[in-house]
Amino acid sequence: MDVKPNVGTPTDTPGETPAEAPSGAPSGAPADDGAIREQLRNLTLRQQRFERHLSRRLRVDAAGLAVMDHLVNVGPTTPTDLARRLDASTAATTLVIDRLVAAGHARREPHPTDRRKVIVAPAEHWEAMAYEHVAPVIQGVTEAAADLSPQDRAVVAAFLRRVVGVYDGATGR
Repeated sequence: MDVKPNVGTPTDTPGETPAEAPSGAPSGAPADDGAIREQLRNLTLRQQRFERHLSRRLRVDAAGLAVMDHLVNVGPTTPTDLARRLDASTAATTLVIDRLVAAGHARREPHPTDRRKVIVAPAEHWEAMAYEHVAPVIQGVTEAAADLSPQDRAVVAAFLRRVVGVYDGATGR
């Protein structure tokens, strides 16, 4: 669910901001607080759009993309652990894994220490194929960060850590 604070109308032009400061800022908030919230909202919308684009290009639904992202970034894991980490039922996760395996995106392997279990891993080609689509975003973000002074990078990183903490707090994590 996309909660839409009263921060003005989102734009479709990267970097574009509303002409006037948005209303709805908490009393006592700095004047540019709305501009920051607006850009965070724009970032969220762009990320969602990119994920939909990536899903289409890789021919994987949103749930499958979440599973593959986890497998690539965290590593191969059991279906039960995957369900727990993605906050999904084991039955739903098994269905997603079945679709990914059938499409050749993931594979099941025997667990190295428990013969009753299996490990789910990305297919050999998956990381290279996904990276081809994600590389421009990684490169662009890297370049944007490189344009900042070390002090500004530290401020931005601290701010983003706090925002992540706000989301984690809102979900009880």
